[in-house]
Amino acid sequence: HPIKVPAGELVRVYLVNMTEYDPVGSFHLHAETFDVYRAGSGSEPTMHTDTVTPGQCERAILEFTLPERGRYMFHPHQIHMAERGAMGWFAAV
Repeated sequence: HPIKVPAGELVRVYLVNMTEYDPVGSFHLHAETFDVYRAGSGSEPTMHTDTVTPGQCERAILEFTLPERGRYMFHPHQIHMAERGAMGWFAAV
């Protein structure tokens, strides 16, 4: 089931890489970009991108706005993770 978020409003994602055997696990958001606040980095974003690749146990806060109603896919760029179901949708409503 998609994660429902309000279209046109700020969305905040608390991201943590909880992989045990993979050294990294990326997060890619289709059709939009986001601000990245790395754990412990302060109140200003450290980067603006559409893909972030945290190492094991690393955390980040992602902030973005989905301007149009619809579905926006997210997934890792490690194919073996995506094939095992590590992907989903934000539904901007």
